[in-house]
This record gives sequence, C-alpha cells and structure tokens, in this order.
Amino acid sequence: MTDALLSVNDLKMHFPIRKGVLRRTVGYVRAVDGVSFDVKAGETFGLVGESGCGKTTTGRSILRLIEPSAGQVFFNGKNITQMSSTEMRKIRSDMQIVFQDPYGSLNPRYTVQQTLEEPMIIHKLYKSAAERKKRAMELLEVVGLSTSRMNRYPHEFSGGQRQRIGIARALAVNPKLIIADEPVSALDVSVQSQVLNLLDDLQKEFHLTYVFIAHDLSVVKHISNRVGVMYLGKMVELAESDRLYEKPLHPYTQALLSAVPIPNPEAKRERIILQGDLPSPANPPSGCYFHPRCQSCMDICKTTAPEWKEIEPGHFAACHLYN
Repeated sequence: MTDALLSVNDLKMHFPIRKGVLRRTVGYVRAVDGVSFDVKAGETFGLVGESGCGKTTTGRSILRLIEPSAGQVFFNGKNITQMSSTEMRKIRSDMQIVFQDPYGSLNPRYTVQQTLEEPMIIHKLYKSAAERKKRAMELLEVVGLSTSRMNRYPHEFSGGQRQRIGIARALAVNPKLIIADEPVSALDVSVQSQVLNLLDDLQKEFHLTYVFIAHDLSVVKHISNRVGVMYLGKMVELAESDRLYEKPLHPYTQALLSAVPIPNPEAKRERIILQGDLPSPANPPSGCYFHPRCQSCMDICKTTAPEWKEIEPGHFAACHLYN
C-alpha cells in the first residue's frame, strides 16, 4: 500500500527462554510470529484476539518500546527498525501510545500539569513555562476535563478521568499515529462509550491515525475502519470492519464473533465453542496453529502452515479452506 502511514512487514518478536546456572537459551516464546499489515493516514486499524495472542507486543514492537526480533516497520516511508536511538528520538513525537492501565501508566508523584508538560520538555516543543502551561490547559479542555484540576495528582481522579489524562499526554506532542492499547478495557461500560466517542472526535479534529488494540469485538466494530484478527502471534484474517462482521472467513474469527452478545433478546446465533486452551507460544502446534481447536480441521492443517492470501477484494485470510 503506497499511501500507508504505517506499514508492518513480517514483524517478529521472539523472547528467549533461558535455563540453568549459565542461563543458556533453550527455546523461544514466539509472541509475534510474522505479522504484516498497513494503516492509511486518518484510518483506525483494529487489532483483535484473545488474551496472549500478541496484540500488545505487536503494538510495542511497532514503536520499538521493545526491540523486534525481525521484520520491518515503515512509518511515513522510513524504515524505523533500522534507525539509531538518536534518529528514533526525532520521530517519537509523531508516534504515541495510550496504555491499557490508567492506574499504572501515570506517575503518581506528578501533578496533571507536570504529566502533560513532561513530553513537551523532552521534545523541546515550547520555549517558556507559560507556553507549556497554556498548552496543558488546552489539552485538558480538549479531553473534557476542568483546568482547575491541573495541580491534582492521579489518585484524585477516577479511571475514566485518568485515561483522559493519558490521552491528553499522548496529544501533547502533536502525533500523527496513536497506538491505543486496550484503552477502555479497564473502565466501566458507561465510561467506555465516553472515551470511545472522545477518541473518535479527536481523530476528526486532529487528523489522527489509530492502531486500536482490543479483545472486545463490539468495541472494535464501533471505532475501526479495518480489523486484523490475531491468533498465537499470527494474523489469521484482515478485512474492512463491516465485511469482517458480516462474513468472517476464518474459523477462529467465526468463533470470536459468535460470542459477541446480541442486543435483541429474540435474535438467535449459533454459538461456536472452541475446544481446549490456547497453546503455548513457546511450543506452538505444527502446521496451522489453530488446527487443534478448529472444527473444520483437515489433514493438511496438521502439517502445513496456510498461506496468507486475498480471498476476496480487500479480505485476507490464512486458512486451507480457501486454498
């Protein structure tokens, strides 16, 4: 995709398993195992899957908060995986993250004003303290918080308010891309909708691009343009949001969508129950990683990994059912 703001090619993150007195490497945890996708400017790309599938590790590897084992990440046409720490520092302001835990991601010793001004100081965006304070006040108003609470500490705010502060902090350096790592999963349902609507409004106002990581498929449908489904470190399906929900191709995606609650109590949906547990990424199954839990498993699935291919225009999947 030539007009992609973010392009991820065969990204891998393998954590070594070390044992013994000499801490020899005896294996690897394949947290991310060859993930590829593109995100266009102004788009919201949803990344979904059950806990442990590698969503968060993918997001952090893209930003190089952890160094990927292999693969390439292009941002604005530049390969950031080959950049030095000095070169990365120059583009950090264009790429920000909103963390999952609004309780653990804010420094308890910093007031809200200090929290919002710190990235401005690091990136040298404003010359004077007065300019930084003015910008911090603007950010609080943008995310719907009163400027009279600038001198308060994180413990004086609710979870939803803390997440708004986290979003304001990400906006402080005028980013182009924000990776939202399950930003509403720790919040009450009533607060989730407020934060999602805020993210939607901010995207329109500041022309932001999101990679939205979540395990709640109904949340992802609400906010995403396209959705990628991950299973055990691999991407198994990718399509436009509406298309994915109307016609999921991969058996894993079908099982996930069958578990989404339907608002209409009279409507019925066949529930697909997955057998067994999620395999260990340190010892993944042979062939297709999903085959031990798949109702449509064939002999080829047990020995040969499926090819990632475009099944329909714009709709990709890795499944032997479509080979």
